[in-house]
Amino acid sequence: MSLFAELKRRNVFRVGAAYIIVAWLVMQVSDVVINNIGAPDWVFQVILLVLGISFPVVLIFAWAFELTPEGLKKEKDVDRSQSIAPNTGHKLDRAIIAILTLALAYFMFERFTAPTKIEPVASVSEQTIDKSIAVLPFVNMSADKDNEYFSDGLSEELLNLLAKVDGLKVAARTSSFKFRNSESDIAEIGEQLNVATVLEGSVRKSGNQARITAQLIKVDDGFHMWSETYDRNLDNIFEVQDEIARAIVDALKLPLLGHDAQPLSTRSTDNFEAYDLYLLGRHHSRDYSTQGVERARDYYLKALEIDPAFAPAYGGLADAYIFLSDFGDLPQGESHQLARAAAEKALSIDPDSPEAHAAIGLLLNDLGHNRLAESHLQKALEVNPNHVNALLWYRNTLVAMLRINDAMRVTERVLSLDPLSPPVRRHYAHQLIAMLRFDEAENEIQAQIAANPDDAQPYELWGDLFREKGLPQNAIPMYRNAHRLRPGDIYMAARSVTSALEMNDTKLAGYWLNQAQNRGIDGQWTLIAANQALYAAGDFDGLLSRVNEQLAEQPGQIQLLLYRSAALMNLGEPDSAIDTLRQAQNVNGYEAEGRLNGSEIMTAVQLANAYDLVGDNEERDSLLAKITTLLHQLRQSEPASEELNYASACVASIQNDLPAVLKELKLAQKNGFRAHWQLIRNPVFKRWQNNAEFTAFYQGMIKAAETMRSQYRINNPAENLEAPIEGAD
Repeated sequence: MSLFAELKRRNVFRVGAAYIIVAWLVMQVSDVVINNIGAPDWVFQVILLVLGISFPVVLIFAWAFELTPEGLKKEKDVDRSQSIAPNTGHKLDRAIIAILTLALAYFMFERFTAPTKIEPVASVSEQTIDKSIAVLPFVNMSADKDNEYFSDGLSEELLNLLAKVDGLKVAARTSSFKFRNSESDIAEIGEQLNVATVLEGSVRKSGNQARITAQLIKVDDGFHMWSETYDRNLDNIFEVQDEIARAIVDALKLPLLGHDAQPLSTRSTDNFEAYDLYLLGRHHSRDYSTQGVERARDYYLKALEIDPAFAPAYGGLADAYIFLSDFGDLPQGESHQLARAAAEKALSIDPDSPEAHAAIGLLLNDLGHNRLAESHLQKALEVNPNHVNALLWYRNTLVAMLRINDAMRVTERVLSLDPLSPPVRRHYAHQLIAMLRFDEAENEIQAQIAANPDDAQPYELWGDLFREKGLPQNAIPMYRNAHRLRPGDIYMAARSVTSALEMNDTKLAGYWLNQAQNRGIDGQWTLIAANQALYAAGDFDGLLSRVNEQLAEQPGQIQLLLYRSAALMNLGEPDSAIDTLRQAQNVNGYEAEGRLNGSEIMTAVQLANAYDLVGDNEERDSLLAKITTLLHQLRQSEPASEELNYASACVASIQNDLPAVLKELKLAQKNGFRAHWQLIRNPVFKRWQNNAEFTAFYQGMIKAAETMRSQYRINNPAENLEAPIEGAD
């Protein structure tokens, strides 16, 4: 008898077929159970290994043994005439049919209850869908809950890929991630984020392996436009990200984006360990505190040790260095030097890096180089129109340039992308303050405090609002609350110095300057407060000495150059002041034939005044003409503000028009101007120091300051400046 016939007689083929079907069923059921109980990946791998090893054992067993009425016997011990192998074979046939029926039932159940995988089809493409999507945080299905940063990072990378698709509006991370573990349904999420489609999914990571599921859902009817599952080695995670993003764009292509839309790959490293550390850096960078930014910096540095050509990590590092000066005590000169080096390194690797261009824009805005900052921020937004940080920093730049309405349009764009983000809501409140919409701003701030009473920044905002309203006596208690809630941050103490000076309370100003110095003697805001105190006190020798030291560390910092020129003018050195002010113009990219922008007004005013003192009437008149033209344009297009009134008063002073000076100063005072020291320290107003009308106005401001100081003392009766103020360090 042939071997094939003998294998058939002994039912080896039937046993093998039955085993394969049963093993398939076991694997399917095990996969579902393991996914739902969160068991480690190795459990499924062990089951697969056991089933594989057992298969040849079962075949050998079927060959060597036969089931008889007396039980299991070796095949060689069974009399062929008494063998029941044919009957056993018929029973196996019926068993195989039953198992196949069960397998088919399971297959149909999985097919019609699991998320439907739908390729883009005509019925979808014929529909009209808004060009918008939100990427929800992928659910971490791993046994190790600490892997959540990885699933978050994957979600964010997909978001970043999609954000670069031309014509697609992508809800920003902060708002999308508000719906982590949310009970809200897709329709509610879509309504709150103002998007038409939602991408959701899950990640189960174990070691270097991951199972990633993703599905794209239409908000209005819950229709699954696309879904897929990926089992991948994490060495290829970047390919998976690109693959998912491309599949989504394919699913949306006809109804949303046109035939040629493609996502841009953001793969900047092929090293998974470097990528993992980068994700941890981004995770900690969202903790707006000194400690959070320090952790982010450290993870970025570790990522770059592994992959020195990882451009996004350099971009993140640049941001971290800038914020270590803003939130902490890293000297601004060192901060800017480190940040610029990191951003320029990123651009040398990827000249179009939006993160690097945004970081340079932020740095230039810090320096007061708003003309150049605008250029870099616009470049970042050309590459990624949905880059929230670039939009926020662009808003700041526009406000500095007194383009308040343009800034509001950018703010509205950010709100549409990230409506639930606390940082975005804070920028929105700042914008309302800039537009003098104080009641709306206060409502927004109170809502933020109600949502998170332990968040320092709404109190900081409230302090800023009171200062803009000209109520420094109400600002300091708000700054004190923020100072207590956010240890390590210097900003609130520095702003309290300004508020105290506005109340002509030098003792209180000195107290808060000491508080700022305790948190960081070389910190950005400490130096700003100290320079302002010296200027207000008229200590121009001390101011010049300090500013010269700071300029050695921060060459080209506009505010420092303005302080230096003011000190030189008050010390009788107008020629040196002119050189300093020209330097301030040059570092910002200003050209003599060009036009001014709002952030350059005070530099131009001081320079025109210096030209007037040295008798250079041609240069003076040329600058005054440009300033007057710009002020007219701003008055026509922008909200009224103390900055515009104060600048107009300066121009009128250079033109020897005292009635106009007093008119504009009174309007500035009405709009919140309380810096009374400017009337005796600003070189522009020196010509009026012995004028009775001007002196009377100045004395009126001093009297108003003393009234505010008295109100502050009444409202804070227990305050003892010889001891720490309650709520301070």
